[in-house]
Amino acid sequence: MGWKNLLVETPVWLLSRFHPARFDPRRGAPREILVLRPNDFGELLSTTPLFESLRKQFPATKLIAGIGSWGRPILENNPYIDEIVELDAPWNNKIIADRSQKNVLRFLRASPQVAALRARGGFDVAIDVLGSYMGALLMMRLGARYRVGVRGYRGGWSGCQAYIEYARRQAGRAALAQGELLGATALPEVRPQLFLTGDERARAAQLWTVNATPARPVVRIVAGVGAGVPTKAWPAREVGAALAQVAQSLEQQGRACEIVIVGSDADRARAAEAIAAAGSSVPVRSLAGDIPMRVMFALVEQADTVLTNSTMLMHVAAAFRRPTVAVLGGSISRPEVHDAIWGYPASYVSIAPAKSADGQRLTEWPDGARVVEAVLQSVAAVGEPDSRLGAAA
Repeated sequence: MGWKNLLVETPVWLLSRFHPARFDPRRGAPREILVLRPNDFGELLSTTPLFESLRKQFPATKLIAGIGSWGRPILENNPYIDEIVELDAPWNNKIIADRSQKNVLRFLRASPQVAALRARGGFDVAIDVLGSYMGALLMMRLGARYRVGVRGYRGGWSGCQAYIEYARRQAGRAALAQGELLGATALPEVRPQLFLTGDERARAAQLWTVNATPARPVVRIVAGVGAGVPTKAWPAREVGAALAQVAQSLEQQGRACEIVIVGSDADRARAAEAIAAAGSSVPVRSLAGDIPMRVMFALVEQADTVLTNSTMLMHVAAAFRRPTVAVLGGSISRPEVHDAIWGYPASYVSIAPAKSADGQRLTEWPDGARVVEAVLQSVAAVGEPDSRLGAAA
């Protein structure tokens, strides 16, 4: 541990001496478990299998998700969660602009959200999924009687009674390992879980406008142009050019296509740039900023393939087992590390820039032709039975 980390960890350790364990999950089921994940969308999505594992281990325990208010749509309708509480914590997310130490301390000391949870009298168990000294302080502040964290990432482990060791492994598997510390053994697949309603699916179905015929099947493509970190976003004009080539290739195969660009209101301009680069003859339109997040989830479930950057859309596609092409470049300098943490098995492929013999990447972004080829390969099975069935109900 470096001296800077030690400087931060020491007060956490000292404070934890005044907050010893007051519950032992090995001796009885907790009355409630608070799972802290006030981070970005993709990180929250990767955590969702943890709730199923905890529910199977503790069927009578109240499971509470402590998340940023922005993440609520991800957990709505989840049958394994009893309560969602909002904690707009100013750390380890890109939503809160002021993530200064001063604001962190202000949140811990004076946030009405924290005060409301403190008034409940504490929690038998709390899990800081990310693992940080801020999360450890928050768990102590909330009166957690048994705390679970992560050692070797962003600190806080010395304030916990149990912790996993940080390793470059799939983020969802790391979360499940924290459940294992509490005795969970029935572990679900390491894949995000989303639970849609019939109304959400119906609203999404109405947004698809091109009708298929036996002689001319339609390939539905959902594309993303944005990213939480702008330097992880493939240039929009290149996205548009790739989509135009995909549409042309499908047309030559006798298949129509419908392309929908999704995203937030902040992605409108990039979507417009991609559409302009694709050209007026390409059946692509933007719904970025125009539909609720959960309707966007349903659109992805109904798509035949997804083209995305390393962003929330990648995890949404994984939840429904949609064939996914992720374009990695820009500030992602080590694609193999990215995929070890954020990638998925079947139906997911990432395309990264070519490298020289000594391992240096030759360009900032992969060649568009390779992306087009990957997308066309991902839709090769379109038309087979159940090709659009999602993995989450």
